[in-house]
Amino acid sequence: MRRSLLGLVLGFAVVAGCTSQVVGSPTAVVGDPQVTTTRDTAPTSAETAQSIKPCSLLSAADLRVLGAGAGAVEQDKNSESCLWRVEKPLASESYLIGVTWEKDLAVGELVAGPGKTPVEVGRHKGVRAPGLTGPGCVVSLGITATSRVDVRTVGRGDVAALCAIAMAAAEKVEVRLP
Repeated sequence: MRRSLLGLVLGFAVVAGCTSQVVGSPTAVVGDPQVTTTRDTAPTSAETAQSIKPCSLLSAADLRVLGAGAGAVEQDKNSESCLWRVEKPLASESYLIGVTWEKDLAVGELVAGPGKTPVEVGRHKGVRAPGLTGPGCVVSLGITATSRVDVRTVGRGDVAALCAIAMAAAEKVEVRLP
């Protein structure tokens, strides 16, 4: 109880100290200028890649165009994903769109079905491939030499149609990539 009371009193003291005003007018300080630190170079692509958040790579407008609802985040030690479900009148026509940032896997390490095709989406090189375990498609875009962003569709429909959707989503994602 005593600790709680002490914390409460200190909290009020800090807040009260922050709300007081000083009468007067500001004046310039004469003497040594204040030291500030600035970065001389732009962040590296590896540093910028650390800021990738898959759920923010498709805007609300993009999601409306793609027909997708709210995203769900999935995360593990080496990757972070966001999944959106696209509902169609027939359940068999519905599908998922997924965006995954693979922190430690290069485009060349993509495991997919036969038929990998090199692609270039905006300023990113990558590959497009059919799904490995069923109807679907992935467009994998290189971010650094050791990382990539995968834009994937999974459904029951035609693989060519799912690849077209994955490519359309990848084009929207690419503009937000470092």
